[in-house]
Amino acid sequence: MKITWKHFFNFSFFLELFLFAFTMFLSIGVAVNLINKSALSTSQVGQVAQSGFSAIEFIFLFIIATLVLILLLKYFKQPWIVKALFYLAIFEGLWFFSHAYFTWPEMLYVLAFLLISWFVYRNIFIHNIVIILAISAIAVIFGLNFDPSAVIIILLFLTIYDFWAVYKTKHMVKMFQGLVKSRVYFSLIIPHSFKGLFNKTRDVSPSTQFMFLGTGDLALPAILVTSSLKISIYSSFYTALGAIAGFIFLYVLFVTQEQRAPMPGLPPIILGTLIGYLISFII
Repeated sequence: MKITWKHFFNFSFFLELFLFAFTMFLSIGVAVNLINKSALSTSQVGQVAQSGFSAIEFIFLFIIATLVLILLLKYFKQPWIVKALFYLAIFEGLWFFSHAYFTWPEMLYVLAFLLISWFVYRNIFIHNIVIILAISAIAVIFGLNFDPSAVIIILLFLTIYDFWAVYKTKHMVKMFQGLVKSRVYFSLIIPHSFKGLFNKTRDVSPSTQFMFLGTGDLALPAILVTSSLKISIYSSFYTALGAIAGFIFLYVLFVTQEQRAPMPGLPPIILGTLIGYLISFII
């Protein structure tokens, strides 16, 4: 399909681009605030990685976690287990986000406000806000505990895995469908109109007029963005710009498909992220 300007001048593209870019730069803000609270310099932050997992250990744990999730979705028809894991991840992310920007007890009030809003309103607008805040903070936790070189190894592995899991085994697509059936959305939900932002998440499905951007497509580039702070704030900034460029490339690939179908988001996004990271050493 031929790309036209109409593909870019529409609500869903601007919203998705804004949310992706906001996540990248918010992760920098969360990281900087956590570093300042810890009274560490950017050079000292690099020492934190020595106590974290290695790239090989992370990949091993990722494989185990993926197998466990596949088994849960296949053999346990009750969705509460998957939902509990999802809620736990969101709670942890919001906790670290609140801790980064607020002091006690204000952080507790902010955390309670976000969680109550999420559970009470259950619309796409609140869902996307909660996902972005939680994912940006979770990315920071990993980013500050890995050197950029280790993150790059992890990203390259997961990029290959993403391609393989979507196009070869297709188990990533089945996992996504299983999560949707359980009403668990590990993704941003992108409506085609402003009004759609206030639809209830229970009315969302892949067959309706919504697009999805997985949390991995947000978190993984953000991990390298925050890890790059150990080099300089400029390196982190250019890495974020590269990730945004990679996202735009992904969007072009998606809308120019002859038939709309799920596609791996990581390859173009990570390509742009790595190019941005390398450019930071040149400029």
